[in-house]
Amino acid sequence: MEVDGRPTVALQRALYGHQTAIFWAHFFDKLGLRLVLSPPTNAYISRMGIESVMAETCYPVKVSYGHVRELLGKTAYLFLPSVINMQTPVETETGFYCPMSQSNSYMIRAAFAVDRDRTLSPVVHFKYDPETLGLEIWEQIGSKLRKSKAAVRKAVYHALEIQDQFTKDLVRKGSEILQGVQAFEPVLLVTGRPYNLYDERLNLRLGQNLAKLGLVALPMDFIDSSTVDLSDFPSMYWGLGAQILRTAKYAVAHENYFGLHLTNFGCGADSFIEHFYKHIMGDDPYLILELDEHSAVAGVMTRLEAYKNVIENTMQKLRRDVERKVGLAN
Repeated sequence: MEVDGRPTVALQRALYGHQTAIFWAHFFDKLGLRLVLSPPTNAYISRMGIESVMAETCYPVKVSYGHVRELLGKTAYLFLPSVINMQTPVETETGFYCPMSQSNSYMIRAAFAVDRDRTLSPVVHFKYDPETLGLEIWEQIGSKLRKSKAAVRKAVYHALEIQDQFTKDLVRKGSEILQGVQAFEPVLLVTGRPYNLYDERLNLRLGQNLAKLGLVALPMDFIDSSTVDLSDFPSMYWGLGAQILRTAKYAVAHENYFGLHLTNFGCGADSFIEHFYKHIMGDDPYLILELDEHSAVAGVMTRLEAYKNVIENTMQKLRRDVERKVGLAN
């Protein structure tokens, strides 16, 4: 249960794992441990998760059970944090994760006979300042890992720096892609939760399918929407919900940008957010894909092809309008 002499720590490649793995990998590395992720979601992990879940949930939560089951007994420590919130571009925003993600640690420990002595399950508030965050984590797992307060504090600062650089790299790459877009070439801004956007089993290889259709598409994390005004939604306390709505506004502000929102059947938070998303998009074309364990690629492709036709018709009309205005100006 060691790699290169370092004790291993298991983290599920699901839910919060997609958004925070960079942070935790460098956090534990700084403390002399090695983070181990579960494999990418496959049919076996999906089936194990569905069979293990103790109540009806959205598909991503079901899958998380399969990921943890795959990791049981294979590392020195099992890491099951309860991540409460995320950093936000505006201080007054609360940035909460959904309750199913927040409580995942408790549900997993109730479903499986995990070794409590080898399980790390801190409550984590990423919205805290680094000093408070470091203290919070140290108070909960410092003694079990036999690490000092100073060591945990240093690891938190180091991991936050790497995470911040990674976030900036994503935005820089997105800017490079957008700079290469030709005039009247449509761009899809894909919104959704990271565990949907970056799990090919859950999104049915959406990125590859969009590429097959010849569409330029960017996940919302590749767009810097932090400066977009969201004051007309003052009660948006979901952190990812706020990012989704900011990206929708960003898309509406550009004539050749189009929205595609990826969600799941049974997602309580998105059942509200979708209404706000539709309100923001207004008369602009958009597509909402709702997927679960019963969805198939063929049905998704049919909807994507139809949406592509709508986009092409919209861009043709935009081109004609621009040409007419140029003609009138001359």
